[in-house]
Amino acid sequence: MARNELAIPSLPEVAVRVVGSGTKNSGNAHLLADIIQADAALTEYVLRIASSAAKRPALPITSLQHAIAWLGLDDVANIAFTLALQGRMLRVEGQHRKARRLWRHSLASALWARQLAHLVHRETGLCYLCGLLHNIGRAVTLGAVHDVAQRAGLELAGSDYDGLIDIFSHEVGHRVMSAWDLPPPVLTVVALWGKYATAGELRWESNVVNFAHKLADFTLHEPCMQTRELLLVDQAYRDLGLSVQHAEPLFDSTAAINAELDRYLSP
Repeated sequence: MARNELAIPSLPEVAVRVVGSGTKNSGNAHLLADIIQADAALTEYVLRIASSAAKRPALPITSLQHAIAWLGLDDVANIAFTLALQGRMLRVEGQHRKARRLWRHSLASALWARQLAHLVHRETGLCYLCGLLHNIGRAVTLGAVHDVAQRAGLELAGSDYDGLIDIFSHEVGHRVMSAWDLPPPVLTVVALWGKYATAGELRWESNVVNFAHKLADFTLHEPCMQTRELLLVDQAYRDLGLSVQHAEPLFDSTAAINAELDRYLSP
């Protein structure tokens, strides 16, 4: 990093095109379908995930147009973006388990961010994307540390990786997000989710990611997780406009989110 030699992984071209296609205009449905169909493996994967979604229709989803009509542009775009990026984030030779754990947390955060936005009838697409990318520096740092260790002929312990990720992930994440061509709101939320009160017009979206991160800790039983009782009295929970009445539908989503994580990350 000091010599500016950090290799920043490029965002897969299909992911760039999915983000650039936009999901506000229903006329973009054909454009999104065309982008995904250009990659046969991605098309098959998107259809498999869409067909197993919680709100899937009685009959199988057999085309991207059917998936978009049923699930909506936002959901299908999110599925495609996630799957396009997932392979790259999991591809850390010799560190598959750690890479998978980091990515699973990011994906859980994205799913919880979407659920939080849906619960209060707000736009879900931006929240999902920011939840997915909010800790991208950790996954990229893992790969960078492993690469440097390999070139130096060093064998690091798991605690060494964890310590180096903690030290460098914020700066690496900043460099990654600066290099990728993503919409300005995504850059703001990813930069400020940990201090959402400073995010101005995107304070609410930043807090969604902040609280989704805590819910991901809870769902995945991370050592730092808060209990359900503590989550419900967290200031971030109240700042989202959530009340005691939202608690049951929110935590009732846990099983569905775990099932969706398993669909994306099959053993």
